[in-house]
Amino acid sequence: MTKKKPTKVIDWEKVCENLNAALKSMMNDEVVLKDKIDELEDQLVMSHGVIKYLEMKLERPNPV
Repeated sequence: MTKKKPTKVIDWEKVCENLNAALKSMMNDEVVLKDKIDELEDQLVMSHGVIKYLEMKLERPNPV
């Protein structure tokens, strides 16, 4: 089923509005995903640091 192509200015304006809304939504999604990725990278770095610290503690236990 093919849609009728816009022929009037008002139809083209609606098409442009829809495209702009879709683009804006995608850009917002990209920002949200970038923030989430940054957050997960920070957690990964911290986890890696904790693991390294624990490995060092196992290699050299504190004499009591």
